[in-house]
Amino acid sequence: MSESTTSQEATKNFALRRRDFSILVAQSEVFNCEVLSQLLKEQGYNVVGRAVEMEDTLQQIRVKRPQCVILEAEISGQRGFDIVQEMQQSNYQTKFILYTSKPDLRMIAKAMQMGFFGFLYASDGLDELYRCFQTVSAGGCYYSNGFMGLLKNFGVEVLSDTTRNELNRLSNREKEVLRMIANGSTANEIADQLGISYRTAVNHKVHIAKKLELSSCRQLPRYGISVKNYL
Repeated sequence: MSESTTSQEATKNFALRRRDFSILVAQSEVFNCEVLSQLLKEQGYNVVGRAVEMEDTLQQIRVKRPQCVILEAEISGQRGFDIVQEMQQSNYQTKFILYTSKPDLRMIAKAMQMGFFGFLYASDGLDELYRCFQTVSAGGCYYSNGFMGLLKNFGVEVLSDTTRNELNRLSNREKEVLRMIANGSTANEIADQLGISYRTAVNHKVHIAKKLELSSCRQLPRYGISVKNYL
């Protein structure tokens, strides 16, 4: 087989993989949504729908079962995170890519903790988007150059998969307690602020350390500080 034939075959196979990867585009503005959808279609991707509101996004995910959703942060907010959680709990195979043009540190940190598979920033070019799709479709997690630069400007390190999984073991109350520990609160102060008993506060610390597989509660302050932006 000639080199030319091999190259053509590789291009054909890549196009087939693109068509097999179904995508839902969820953007806050109709124009941007339509433009991105059209660009992806022209590149051979299987765009199964587009949405500009969260309820429509949720409905299309349930009906069309896309393999990937490009979820713009400005359309999502807390409701968007609820949808990601709901889809994960329902064992949907949909993978979410977060796109943001107006960065907010707490929003980004929470998204990185919640299990998004891709992270894109407004300054990224289409080549970053295509690399993101390729990585996500293969089961990986993709951080674009623009997004990494954004994190650097915030002084934030990328959360590792191991740490993300550790934090996912904690309940919302346990994350709240860990955040207070990171801020220097004692068990007595945690009890007072949360309206719980001292013993309950201590039990929270013990359970958190156990879930994080730490050798003792004395390691909680250091751990909490290292992941503070993700709590």
